[in-house]
Amino acid sequence: MKMSFPISYIFYISLLDATTAHARRVQALTSLASTNISAGPTSFNAAVTTTSNIVSSILTVSAQPTSSINASTAQDIETIAIRAWTPFGSTRDPNYETRTFGECCRPPNERQLYLVMSSGQWPDVDYTAGCAAQRANWPIQLHWQRISTMAGAWHGGLAGAEEFVRDPDLRANISLAMGYWFANDFTNLACLDSGGTEKCPCTTPGLWNTNWYSNCILNPALISMSCLLLNDSLLQTELAGCTTITGRTYAAIDRNINGIGLITGANALDFAKIGIDQALLTKDLYLLTDAYSRVHKEVVIMDAVTADGIRPDGSFGQHNGILYNGNYGLTNDVVDLEIGSGGTQFSAPPASQTALATLLDGDRWMIYANVLTGVLHWDFSVLGRFIAFPTADNQATGSIHLNLTEIDVLGQEWNSTALGTFTNTLSTNATTANAGALKGNRMFYDNDYMVQRGSDYVTTLKMYSSRSLNTECTNLANPFGFHLSDGALRTYIQGSEYEDIAASMDWDLIPGITVDLNATPLNCAQTQWAGIENFVGGASDGKRGVSAMRYMNPLTKSLQWQKTWFFLDDDVQLVMVANISSATNASVVSVLDQRLFGGTVIADTPDDDPQTQTRSLWHGNVGYTFPDSPAFSLTIDIGEKSGNWSAIGTSTQPPLIVDLFAAWITHESLDASLSYTIYPGTDFGTFTQKKGESQLVIIQNDDLVSAVLDQRRSTVMGVFWATGGGAVDVSVDGPATPDFSVSANESAAFIFDFGSGDMTVSDPSQTLSAITLTLGGNGDMPWGSDDSITVLFTLRNGGVAGSSVSRNVYDGQ
Repeated sequence: MKMSFPISYIFYISLLDATTAHARRVQALTSLASTNISAGPTSFNAAVTTTSNIVSSILTVSAQPTSSINASTAQDIETIAIRAWTPFGSTRDPNYETRTFGECCRPPNERQLYLVMSSGQWPDVDYTAGCAAQRANWPIQLHWQRISTMAGAWHGGLAGAEEFVRDPDLRANISLAMGYWFANDFTNLACLDSGGTEKCPCTTPGLWNTNWYSNCILNPALISMSCLLLNDSLLQTELAGCTTITGRTYAAIDRNINGIGLITGANALDFAKIGIDQALLTKDLYLLTDAYSRVHKEVVIMDAVTADGIRPDGSFGQHNGILYNGNYGLTNDVVDLEIGSGGTQFSAPPASQTALATLLDGDRWMIYANVLTGVLHWDFSVLGRFIAFPTADNQATGSIHLNLTEIDVLGQEWNSTALGTFTNTLSTNATTANAGALKGNRMFYDNDYMVQRGSDYVTTLKMYSSRSLNTECTNLANPFGFHLSDGALRTYIQGSEYEDIAASMDWDLIPGITVDLNATPLNCAQTQWAGIENFVGGASDGKRGVSAMRYMNPLTKSLQWQKTWFFLDDDVQLVMVANISSATNASVVSVLDQRLFGGTVIADTPDDDPQTQTRSLWHGNVGYTFPDSPAFSLTIDIGEKSGNWSAIGTSTQPPLIVDLFAAWITHESLDASLSYTIYPGTDFGTFTQKKGESQLVIIQNDDLVSAVLDQRRSTVMGVFWATGGGAVDVSVDGPATPDFSVSANESAAFIFDFGSGDMTVSDPSQTLSAITLTLGGNGDMPWGSDDSITVLFTLRNGGVAGSSVSRNVYDGQ
């Protein structure tokens, strides 16, 4: 089989202005567009023969002559190159690369040093490639993980491997292993992103995968690191193999990847990082400049709806609307690259520094600690499809995979308070799930996500709207995840509550959601959806928050509801469900929790009336109270559940049995609105006391208004659902505060502290430019002698649409 290289293969040529000197120099390479390449080399020399002419031409023609690089620039390049080797130095977190690259960055072992066969393969590595290969976490990556470790040992700086520095036998084994790969590298460029199609049929020889990521990022990143470490020791054929693979990745940075589109977000940084490694290896100033400019172009605040990258609220989006701080959060690439370029002409501009600080400030709210293991983790709602992996696989569920030492170093380089706060708070050993002892409430309006953190707990709420996606099923991972953003409410106390249960849990009982049981087909092809409704969001004053979600099942259209979550003072939460309609006979339930069984379960407490229905529940230091109504019934399910990780993804971990606790409320009558109260982070005694002292008053809970009065804290919080707004009457016990009303001219979420006059407002629909609220009453009102006051709240738009606006409504009255 024969093929022709497209001109875009010549790395970044097509990106340059044709009038530049560099572009004029590379015009001589355009004849390579018709170079015929044999599709299946059978030996290392055969492989590099087919590519060495291209690579050597590129290196000869496009590499910047040393004489034309001024001394300052040459020093900058040398500085970055030296720093690029520090992953194997003593300043790194010794567990960081182990988590990221498996065997990488530990001293070479017997398998690496002595079991390389004459063919350049290891007998224990799975070399299955092409259509038959595993798409996610391609096992063949172990080949390059071992080479990178060996390269680090040979280069020097890998702790515990000092005896192997410049060892000739080790270097010979490296050449054997590299030679095998380069001899079997694919030469049909269509296999880069179209494996298994007519352009790259399954019969095509070479080491390729049907997953573009494996061909463009996974192995090229390991290859670029290994080659950079070996540097001047590379044989000409090895250099050709290295630059061919890294070069074709960088050449694809501006093209549409089959099934993906243009490369954005964290993926764009991975491409750029591979280009930077090649530039350092070949001392190519133009490539280095271009690659760093792409990094800094990507590390900015992205304002567009569903944009991939860092959002104004500190969330991170990937794949056009999925909240992904916990996997595609981009931080590691940025930190590595910017530490390398610090103090040079390639260092990050202020806009990029601000963007990373914004991201890390958002990340703080999404991280919790497992106090039993001492490991920091991401909230499951910011992991996307990676919920389908057990912690043992060292994927996104395994830990936060961030090197706090490096982030601190970069923070000092940039003199960044945000980076310093991030590392200092998370470096402290946590005694509760609340890593960093961060308290309060934060609304992530760009990705429909709210977090409440108390002294002893972390609660997260994940919704989705017409501006976001619920989740995804990619590479077979997360086929049952349709409901993961249906108002998922998780509460972490010890941090182990939801760990390693995904293979065994009931995916119709995602914690916190309201669902028609088993009425939605759960399969990979029908997992990912945008929401139908735009009225999804919330208001936050930093201490308290209220979130609202209007929902219609986007797949079946058979279930609709309105739901409100109030995060009040004193670590109390209130949930309201109203306006439910269902077109099926399936039971509609609101899930309280589904988690690892935490021991004692107490349904009802001594002060509950035994003649009524269950009024309270306590389990795992979380308490609940319910209305006394025949319209609702409580179900508690405790027992061992079995599951297989291979059923929800590509993990090869063995099947497991876990002891799960699940509780849910069945809506016996869909005409009745439901409200229930949650007391997180409370032992049983504290729960009993707090529920007895509660002075929460449900003002209204229907299709028009959801509102609650907290008399103890002189606060009223609510949501006006109707397009034309609405009104609520507030009646406070005692003579201190006369009765008053709150009304709005548009749909809105609000928090009003009538003791201080502080009011916070937001537009969950993200369509309004302003909201007018009116306070009305008779007599001696807190705002003065007028019976009513009207306050105009001018709302923000663009990337900060949906954010909260606060002011004191008593000022100036």
